[in-house]
Amino acid sequence: MVGTAQDCETAAALYRELRPDVVVVNTHRDAGRALDIVHALSGARSPRPAANALVLMDDVGAAADHVLQAGVKGVLSSGSSSEELASAVRIMATGRSLLIPRTREESGDSPLEMLTEREVEVFHLVTRGYSNAEISVELTLSQSTVKSHIQRVMEKLSLRNRVHAVIFAYENNIIHVGP
Repeated sequence: MVGTAQDCETAAALYRELRPDVVVVNTHRDAGRALDIVHALSGARSPRPAANALVLMDDVGAAADHVLQAGVKGVLSSGSSSEELASAVRIMATGRSLLIPRTREESGDSPLEMLTEREVEVFHLVTRGYSNAEISVELTLSQSTVKSHIQRVMEKLSLRNRVHAVIFAYENNIIHVGP
């Protein structure tokens, strides 16, 4: 079920009624307002929000630390595409946290050009949700070799985890939502 609210009171009432897996809060620039809304959803002003909230912000870098320290589990740019938003909601619905990595400078070159051919293969499988064991079988590699490739990919692309790898792939049109 999906609900839409224009104010804090309506949002809180819908949250109590629908009990959604993920709440998307879009306040653009006002991180404080986003936190007020998230805290109001549980009906109490506790120090940690009860809702699994994804906050959309114009400038993710400016306030991300503030909202994440306050207990919000996800931050995404309000300029994200509908596919990116849907992907973020799916990721958060599994209980994971989400923070969009800092944007790469556009060079016109492929964002994967610094990877070896094998690292690109591993990266594509990671972004499709393959586990290390599944990658090992798919590419006929030992699991320790897979781990090494993943570590080098993450370092070369300045990614923190698999979630960031998926978001990076969507942002750079490496993978797309679809059948």
